[in-house]
Amino acid sequence: MLGLIQAPGWGWGSARTIGVLAAGAVVLAVLVIVESRAAHPMVDVSLFRDLRFTAASGSIAIAFFVLNGFIFLMTQYMQFIKGYGPLSTGVRLLPVAGSVAVAAVVGTRLAVRIGNKLVVTGGLLCYCAALFWTSTVSQGTSFGVIAVQGALFGLGMGLTQAPATEAVMGAVPPEKAGIGSAVNSAVRLFGGTLGVAVIGSAAASLYTNRLASTLPSSLPASAISAANGSVAGAATAAKRIADTGHPALAHGLTDAANLAFMHSFAGGCVVAACVAAAGAITAFVLLPARPDQPTRAAQPAAAQQGRP
Repeated sequence: MLGLIQAPGWGWGSARTIGVLAAGAVVLAVLVIVESRAAHPMVDVSLFRDLRFTAASGSIAIAFFVLNGFIFLMTQYMQFIKGYGPLSTGVRLLPVAGSVAVAAVVGTRLAVRIGNKLVVTGGLLCYCAALFWTSTVSQGTSFGVIAVQGALFGLGMGLTQAPATEAVMGAVPPEKAGIGSAVNSAVRLFGGTLGVAVIGSAAASLYTNRLASTLPSSLPASAISAANGSVAGAATAAKRIADTGHPALAHGLTDAANLAFMHSFAGGCVVAACVAAAGAITAFVLLPARPDQPTRAAQPAAAQQGRP
C-alpha cells in the first residue's frame, strides 16, 4: 500500500516505487508459503483451490475496491465542488445505501433462480455502467442526476455482495465455516483498502498534472504547494489570498483547482469502471453458475432425509 499511496509523489516509474511494490509482493508470497505449510494457519490458503471460493472472493474484493474508491472521490466532489458540508454529503449518499439494501434482497432471490454467475456478473456490470456515467459529471450537474447514478451504483453493490458471499460460504465445509467467514471479511478489507490506495493515487496524479498547466503564474510558492497537495489545500490557500486583497487571483486559483479535480475525478471513475469490467469478465468465466456439491445449508436437510 505504501508504494501505491506514495507513487504520485515518488513517480510511478521511480526505483523507490518499484522497489517498495516488489518488496510487498515478496512479503505476500512468503506469507502464502508459510500459511500453506503451517499446521494451524492464520489464513487457510488451501480454500482458494476451490474455483467457486476464489472467484467469489475476488468478486467481493473488487466490489469493495470500487465502492471505497468511489466514496473517496464522491465525498470530495460533494464537499469541495458542490460546497456541501459533511452531514449534507452523507445525506446525499443515501441513494447508494438504500439501493444496496433493496438490491441485496433481490440479488439473493435471483441467485436462487438463475445462479450466482449471472447475478454477480450483472452486479459488476452495473458498477461499470454507473462509474462510466459518473465520470461525465461536471460542476453544474444536478443532484437528481447524481442520485440516479448513486442508485445504479448501489444496485451493483447489492447484486454483487450478497450472492458472492453466499457462494463463498457455500464453498466451505461446515467445520470450516468460521474460517470461510474470516477470509471473506479479510478480502473485503483488503479490497477496500486497495481501492482507496489505487484510485486515490491515480486521481492524485491526474490532479497534479492538470493543475500544473492551469495555475495562475503570479501565485506565491506557499499557495502552489498547498494547491498541489489537494483541492482542499487549494481552497484554503485561495481564501487566504482573497483575505489579503487579491480576489481575482484567489478566483483563478479556485477555478484551476476545481478543473484539475474534475479531471482527476473523471479519471478515477474510469479506472474504477475498468476494474469492475475486469471483475465482471472474471466472474462470468470462473464463477460456477451452480455449486457442484450441496451447500452447507442443503447438507443438514439431506442428512435428515436419510434418517429412519
